[in-house]
Amino acid sequence: MKLFHFTEMPYPYVPPEAEEAHRGLKYFIPNRFYDPVRGYELYQRYLDEYELADELGFDLMVNEHHQSASTLHVSATLSAATVLSRTRNGRVLVLGTPLPHRESPVRVAEEIAFLDAMSAGRINCGFVRGVQGETFPSNQNPVHNMEMFTEAHDLIVEAWTNHDLFSWEGRHYHYRYVAVWPRPYQQPHPPIWVSGTTRQLVEWTAAHGYTLCNLLGTYPDTAKSFRLYRQTAIAAGQPEPGPDKFAYLALCHVASSEEEARRVGEQLTWYLKQGRLRLGAANPPGYSSTAAAVAALRGKLGEVRRYSFERLVEEGILLVGTPDTVTAQLRRLYDETGVGNVILMNQAGEMTSNQVRDSLSLLAREVLPAVAPLGRQWQDEDTRWRVDRDTQPVETVLASALS
Repeated sequence: MKLFHFTEMPYPYVPPEAEEAHRGLKYFIPNRFYDPVRGYELYQRYLDEYELADELGFDLMVNEHHQSASTLHVSATLSAATVLSRTRNGRVLVLGTPLPHRESPVRVAEEIAFLDAMSAGRINCGFVRGVQGETFPSNQNPVHNMEMFTEAHDLIVEAWTNHDLFSWEGRHYHYRYVAVWPRPYQQPHPPIWVSGTTRQLVEWTAAHGYTLCNLLGTYPDTAKSFRLYRQTAIAAGQPEPGPDKFAYLALCHVASSEEEARRVGEQLTWYLKQGRLRLGAANPPGYSSTAAAVAALRGKLGEVRRYSFERLVEEGILLVGTPDTVTAQLRRLYDETGVGNVILMNQAGEMTSNQVRDSLSLLAREVLPAVAPLGRQWQDEDTRWRVDRDTQPVETVLASALS
C-alpha cells in the first residue's frame, strides 16, 4: 500500500460572518477577504509540509479548484511543478486537471509531458471532469461535460503517443496540427488516474485500465465502485485488476493518544463543511444524470456533511487515532475494498503546521511500515460475478453482483 500526503491549501482566515453569508468558502466569495501577505505565508508553510512528507517517504498529491477560498491550488500542473522543485523522492500525483474546464487539451498534454520530463518520470497524471460548482467560473456548458472530458482525453493520449504531425477535428476541439514537445519521460505516457463514482465514469476508467480514485466514500460505497471496475475490466477480457488500480482519499490525523488525535482530528471536518453550495452550483442542469439530479434536490449528496465524528470514523472517511488505531483502520479499508493507494488529507482549516508535522512523523515512523506490505494479495468476498461471468450476459452478471 502506498500513502500520499495531500492538502488543498485552504485559506482559513475569512471572517465567520462572511463565510456564513456566502454559504462556505467554495465559490461566489469575494476576494477582498484575501490578505496577500498571509497568503504568501500559507503557501510557504504548505510547501514546507510537502517537502517534509517527501523526506519521510510519502508520495504526494496536488489538485486544483478555482475562485474558491477553500483551495489555493489554482492549477494542478503549476502546483506539481512547485512541489517537484522542492522534493526529490516521492511521486507527484496530479489529480487532477479538469479537462472540460481547460480550453486547450494540447496545453495540458504539453504541461504534463514537461513535468514528467523534468522530473525523470515522477508524475502520475490525473484527469477529472471538474466539480459542478466550477461550471460557472469556467463558463462551460455542463451538458457537454462528459463528452468534452472523453474527447480531451483522447486528444491528449494521441498527442503523447503519435510521434508524427497530426490534425484533430473533433466535436469540441479543433487543431490544424499537433506535435507535442517534449515527449513524456515515461513511455508511452505517465500513469493515468481518474476520480469519480458514476457508473459511466467507473466503466470508462476500467475499460482503459486506469487507476480509479474514490474520494471520501463509505466502505460499502467504495467497495461497490471498485467491484464494478473489476467486473467491467474482466468482462472486457482484461486480467483482474490488482490493488494498484484503486485509490481512496480520506481525512487523516495521528497522535500519541486517542484524546489528542480526536481533539485535533475534529478540525478536519472543516473541509466537509465547505460543501454548502447554492443549488444551481451544486447541480447545474445537464451535468449529472436525472437520478443524480433528483438526489441532489432531495439533499442526498450532502448527507456526509451531517455525519457525526463517530460515524465519519466508522465509515472510513476519517482515519483518526493513535498509530495502532489508524493502522487498523487502513487494514480494514484494504480488507473491505482492495485499495492499494491511500491519499491522506492531513491538513484542513486552521490546523497548525506543528500538528500536521507531528502527525506526518508518526505516520511515517509507525503506520507506513506496517501497511506497506498490503496490496500483494486481495480477494473480493463477493465472488458471484466470477462464477457466473462465463455463462451469463455481462449486464445480468453486473446487475446481480451489485444488487
